[in-house]
Amino acid sequence: MVDVGIVILNFKMRALVETCLTTLFNDIKSAGLSVSVIVTDNKSEDGLVEWIAENFPQVTTIITEGNIGFARGVNPGLRALEARYYFVLNPDTQFIEPETIRRLYDWMEEHPKVGVSAPRLLYGDGTLQYSCHQFPSLSVQLIRRSPLSRHSFFKKRIDSFLLKDIDRTQARPVDWVQGSAMFIRHEALQEVGLLDEGFWMYFEDTDWCRRFWQRGWLIYYVPQIALVHHHGRGSASVPGIIAPLFKNPLARAHLKSWARYFWKWRGSRSQNIQPIL
Repeated sequence: MVDVGIVILNFKMRALVETCLTTLFNDIKSAGLSVSVIVTDNKSEDGLVEWIAENFPQVTTIITEGNIGFARGVNPGLRALEARYYFVLNPDTQFIEPETIRRLYDWMEEHPKVGVSAPRLLYGDGTLQYSCHQFPSLSVQLIRRSPLSRHSFFKKRIDSFLLKDIDRTQARPVDWVQGSAMFIRHEALQEVGLLDEGFWMYFEDTDWCRRFWQRGWLIYYVPQIALVHHHGRGSASVPGIIAPLFKNPLARAHLKSWARYFWKWRGSRSQNIQPIL
């Protein structure tokens, strides 16, 4: 069993994965940890697999049968690893601080009740990305895609969902964190299970965090540690609710995942998060 097993899913993001892997291996070269890295590729056919074989032969690649989505792409990588901790990492992330993996590992070792931790995420220009949230309500999701989001009353509800008012200098429990960078304890993963493959893309991370909470594992946002996430928000490129259904396939996937999430958790109360450790 290695100390950390890292899974990165690629679909036609070769340049970003190259940056991710280059900065990742620079990060772990003096960490003193055993680390295994798997890149699962949703049949991108963009030359990344060949590039990895030439530049990082220690990385294992898994090629899926096509663009099968996030959960079905990540899960084979998780199944192939045996690690004390698993790090699910987006291909558009970049390591910018020294020994990020080491510090995440040490933080989790010091907090055994935490099942999942997540670093602070920054955009490429260094500004903060709101990557930890309250569990969503259907009304807030509808407001975010409507003109109502511009009105102060409704904007406050969105800001509350995005946890804009929390202290981001100290680690704290949150309802859920984005799947862009999730550091997961082995015992928690064994108990909770893999990502729900019924979600093609979007809300699978929300659902996963809710399942961790359901089993008594804490979800923590750890802002003392940071990564860059070159996030594009492709599903929001066409505003509104109806128009995206016709014009944006990612928005259709997002709305379909809405429906699955809210149906799956119908009648369930949001998790009351625990005090800071």
